[in-house]
Amino acid sequence: MRVILIVLLLTVCSVSLGISQEAGFTKRLKKPRLVKLWETDTVLKDVESAIYDSTNQVIYATSINGHWLKANGKGFISKIGLDGNITCHKWIDAIEGPTGTAMYNNKLYVADFDTILEIDIKTATITNSHKIPATERINDLTVAEDGTLYGSGTKSGKLIALQDNKATVIASDLEWPNGLLYEKDKLLIGLGDNTVIDYNVKTNSSNVLTKDISNPDGIVAIGNGDYLISSWQGMIYYVTSNGDKILLLDTVEKKENAADITYIPSLRMVLVPAMLQHKLIAYTLIDED
Repeated sequence: MRVILIVLLLTVCSVSLGISQEAGFTKRLKKPRLVKLWETDTVLKDVESAIYDSTNQVIYATSINGHWLKANGKGFISKIGLDGNITCHKWIDAIEGPTGTAMYNNKLYVADFDTILEIDIKTATITNSHKIPATERINDLTVAEDGTLYGSGTKSGKLIALQDNKATVIASDLEWPNGLLYEKDKLLIGLGDNTVIDYNVKTNSSNVLTKDISNPDGIVAIGNGDYLISSWQGMIYYVTSNGDKILLLDTVEKKENAADITYIPSLRMVLVPAMLQHKLIAYTLIDED
């Protein structure tokens, strides 16, 4: 692991790993900034997403290990500590090409081409495989409070819901849907036309939240009503609930992608899969105001 040593002033010392959940953001950030913490070794081959398990205090990262549209049985999922140390390189191995993830009731759900894998975290075993016909490639996943899983069929243009082991297509004409986030009967969906829409799952109506974000990949809420949204090319934006945005990170020239990001509220930590660099990078989100 390559550790980035950072000297922080006393005024921002609260962003260390000991920060409490209660210290999370409750107001709009006026001068948000990302401060780099660490990056893993470059062994996470084509790493696409990361998700945090607060119960076990571990990060799960999915690695396609190949072309994202070509299943090859070489994909894997790694376990990573909060310090960036890879504690188990191939915790789950020999899957087709895992991408987006979601967690519910101590189960990890993983998009794996046209299948959603259900993994028992305690035993590290795949307990169910939900094949979703005519989706070709499920990309991202998100979960509602009742356990309904939503998945984006990027190549097929479909939005699917999986509830009680039954899959339903709830939209079929989206333009290259990718990043997903569920909250309060709505889905935020990143689309190939560089917009992020607010999609109501009850009325099937939508509005544009923000635009001009190239390849919106990861969408996370930060607790104050606002969001972080990643552009796969290597940018991360702070996006307010009314759609205004601030560019926080631009690593395009370094060819460090920003794929399906995640956010750990209790630590104010942002995890960024640098897909083509085969590593996971951690940042702290701070407000300099």
